[in-house]
Amino acid sequence: PALAQTLSAEDILAELRSSAESLQDAQFTVTGTLTDPDGTELPLELYVQTIPGADAARADIVQPDALADNAIVLQGDAVYNYTFLTNQVTIFPADDPDALGGLFPEGNMGEGFDLTFNPEQLFRGWQSSVLGYADGLYELRFVNEEEGALVASVHATVLEDGWTPRTLAFYDAAGALLVELVIGDFVRDQGLDPAEVTRLPDDAEIIDER
Repeated sequence: PALAQTLSAEDILAELRSSAESLQDAQFTVTGTLTDPDGTELPLELYVQTIPGADAARADIVQPDALADNAIVLQGDAVYNYTFLTNQVTIFPADDPDALGGLFPEGNMGEGFDLTFNPEQLFRGWQSSVLGYADGLYELRFVNEEEGALVASVHATVLEDGWTPRTLAFYDAAGALLVELVIGDFVRDQGLDPAEVTRLPDDAEIIDER
């Protein structure tokens, strides 16, 4: 523990980067809270599968209730947004904010669909610092140096065992919480099949917005 506490933010980011670069695939849950601009809190629950080397990922939505049974599938440079109630698949460019299909309230996290665990991609150009260490968890803070950015800072905890994020809390410039996420049931490198991860109903109507 004494040695662990001496690690700098750069050391921790290097461990995260190494873990992300060696990742073959992963599945995990994401739970947490979304906060609307008016302060309304919504529960969030997702089941996620990702295969970075195949540019394939999937998020099945359990909550919010209004989006339950919908899915978001990333394949290459496109995002396939499946709506259960209408049995439709809408295709967006991966960098289109609408690709998230209303998962995050307007004005919150509309910056594309990215399930990378590589901190160089998540927080490129941000200032990073270590807030503390306890019980195998590092606490870090990332500050966005881009003026006027929607997300001004992120408070994260990172598991020393396996070097994966455990929690992420996103704040605006006024310090208001936008989104709080908890990553659980993390299993890596089990041989996920890209075809299964990206599978959507054959009879769904296709709407191409690219």
